Amino acid sequence: MAPVSHIRGRRGGRAALAAAGAVVALGSAGCSIDLSHLRPGGGGDGEPSPEPAEPVAAAPLVEEALADLASYPALTATGQVAESVDSSDVRDTSLTVADSGTASGTVRANGIEAELISADSKLFIRAAENFWLDQGVFSPDFDDFDGNWVRASAAQAGFDPSAVLVPSELSAALGGIALESDEAVEENLDGTLTYRIDLAGERNQMWINAETEQVQRIAIEELVPEEAESGPQVRLDLAEADTAAVEELYDGVIATAEEELTGSRDARIEVGWDGSPSMSCEEGPDCTWSGTVRDAGGDGSGTVTVRMDVTFSNADIGEQKCEDSGELEAGSTLELSCGANYNIVSAEQQTYPIDGEAQLSTYGLTGGQQEKMLAGLKEQREATLSGNSSPSEGTEGEESGN
Repeated sequence: MAPVSHIRGRRGGRAALAAAGAVVALGSAGCSIDLSHLRPGGGGDGEPSPEPAEPVAAAPLVEEALADLASYPALTATGQVAESVDSSDVRDTSLTVADSGTASGTVRANGIEAELISADSKLFIRAAENFWLDQGVFSPDFDDFDGNWVRASAAQAGFDPSAVLVPSELSAALGGIALESDEAVEENLDGTLTYRIDLAGERNQMWINAETEQVQRIAIEELVPEEAESGPQVRLDLAEADTAAVEELYDGVIATAEEELTGSRDARIEVGWDGSPSMSCEEGPDCTWSGTVRDAGGDGSGTVTVRMDVTFSNADIGEQKCEDSGELEAGSTLELSCGANYNIVSAEQQTYPIDGEAQLSTYGLTGGQQEKMLAGLKEQREATLSGNSSPSEGTEGEESGN
């Protein structure tokens, strides 16, 4: 009989779902932060306006605040992020990011909240099915995405926190933006006295807490990490994470890596068959299934572990199974093949019609990668808490490997 390949097709209506939902623009019309009602003299309560404060020099404030930021063992960042200045896909974000690049928190896209962790230069997201539909993700193991951890690209997450929000890296990126004005303006920001620093660019600003002299908020059109060509648009409130928050960050990520990530899938490449797989059987029956797997989306990133599970079956002689796996690089193909032999010995020659089906699946983390991740996380935890950590290279620099 002809081989049967059970290949999950794209679900009807996904394109419509992906386009649904309210869009909040953080583009050219909505990037600036209107705080005029909080500025001295900006209220409408009839009170006499106080005398404007004398401006202070911006450069020393920025230098000290950024040096302090670079020394944080970890920071918290809450606000909005868009992948680029032209993107209408604005994501509400709440994250804790350590100086090692380990991160944990949430992102919200089109009203759908997703959990996010970053460890060992790998991003993972846990979200409802609709989150992935909005990302235009189609995968043979898509049914396993709903409510489970899935390895994701920076584009699917909206940005890579380990590339842009590591304290030292963020400090360097902000320090690379020139001052628009030499003077810092005193401003009431959400009830807190701050100094507003106007930076070069269309709408680049930084607010420094007048009491702590730490960076309290940033609004940057394009936050470009060192040695990168582009970066996300951000409006974030920042704070130094305390020891309890650092411990909670690492303990949570380590527990997730130990208990849940080895069962994760990988959404970074849309995996599909290149043409039709083939099946052949010889005496035995001894059957072989072969096929070529490809990056069906054409816009994937990194290298994904792909596994093929094949089941041969006959009503009289039962089932035989085999599997093969390999690494599929974005934009390329992967040959997979496996076989099974019923090895039936009979005095009379008989013919058995054999059916076959194959299921493709992806793996976000292999056993070896898990061991490496856990060892690294435990070392980073101690280093961060002792103040001897160093930043990671970020997910994007790792996408070419596993």
